[in-house]
Amino acid sequence: MRKILIAGSLLLVILAVLVECVLPTVISSTLERRIGDRLASQDAQVSIDSSPSFLMLLGQVDNLQAVTHQAKVGQVYVKELTMEGKDVHIDMASLLDDEKFKVSRAEKLTLQGIIDEENLREVLSRRVDKLENVQVKITPEKVLVTAEVKVMGKMAQAELSGQVVEDSGSLYFRMEHLSLKNSRLGKLKLEGLFGDVFGDVLLAGPDRIPLDMRVTEVRQLDGSIAVKAELPKAED
Repeated sequence: MRKILIAGSLLLVILAVLVECVLPTVISSTLERRIGDRLASQDAQVSIDSSPSFLMLLGQVDNLQAVTHQAKVGQVYVKELTMEGKDVHIDMASLLDDEKFKVSRAEKLTLQGIIDEENLREVLSRRVDKLENVQVKITPEKVLVTAEVKVMGKMAQAELSGQVVEDSGSLYFRMEHLSLKNSRLGKLKLEGLFGDVFGDVLLAGPDRIPLDMRVTEVRQLDGSIAVKAELPKAED
């Protein structure tokens, strides 16, 4: 009987050690794969903790931190993307069975990303047709885009300016001005020529932001744009 009790005690100790040491590593690695796949990035790093650790089996994570680089969010690649969560409840069955990362609730869950000039140049080159040799300059006051465009069979220098803004939880580049050098076309004709260039170019909509988050803050800096997204608060 005594041997059985000792063996049982040792088994409980081993299970406790496995839960405390191995479980966080297994879940973190699974989250890293899922986040990396979702954001088309290969360098996702995730750190999670709960006290006690066995609560993770129930999906309860006290603190979550993740960082990745050149992650794709919607149409734009983000130079650096960080995720921070507090009191996060993860659908652990979905995560461990088919590696689907779902969050049912969280006291706090935010994404913060940095979009640099090269990131914005790349997406505008793809999203706005007719423009060639696109260059982007970001300042706190505006985003200046210079490019070449063919007008009536001849190349002209185009200069566009605007802002990167949040609207209804989505991220847009909002065109405000366009001018051409070496061209006699007026502004009204330019608007007709370029169609929907004048207006909003969608960079990331809510359906393409991880975990159904919504963009809540955009700040233009010198050479980059800081974007923040948050999990919507559950209605009472």
